[in-house]
Amino acid sequence: MTNLVELSGLSALRQANKAQIAEFFDVSIKAVDGWIRRGCPVLKRGSRSTPWVMDALAVAEWRFGSQSSSDAVDPDLMIPTDRKAWYESETKRRALQVSDRELIPAGEVETVIATAFAALSQGVRSLPDNIERRTGCAPEVIAAIEEVLLAEMDAWADAISTLGPVDLDDD
Repeated sequence: MTNLVELSGLSALRQANKAQIAEFFDVSIKAVDGWIRRGCPVLKRGSRSTPWVMDALAVAEWRFGSQSSSDAVDPDLMIPTDRKAWYESETKRRALQVSDRELIPAGEVETVIATAFAALSQGVRSLPDNIERRTGCAPEVIAAIEEVLLAEMDAWADAISTLGPVDLDDD
């Protein structure tokens, strides 16, 4: 026969003070104070005579779940020294991502896309001449094909221009 466990008492086991949280996560109490300033969940704020009460599971979820992504960090909520350190680390992280080619500068992406579309445009514009040479179609058929292709290319250009402004210098 299986033993049934009373789950209502488990929440009391998860409650801990700042010193116990620091010991559990193997950090200093000052580190826990920093976590609290950055939004770590607290069940009951303490004072000199009243101990802090924190939920160890909620702290772990906050520490390892939501804080693992830099998007979840709000530097405006940090103290100035932490904010400065965060911005410096983000600058270094982005520089490393650029050097490792994990991030590509927008100007470089725009240049590559513009080059690709120029090559595509050149290939599409040469289609009527290639069709005429290879198949011997009548000039009026080739003119109709060219008209349709140019209209489609204009439609592509209009659709692409709605995506956002691109300011490329003509070299």
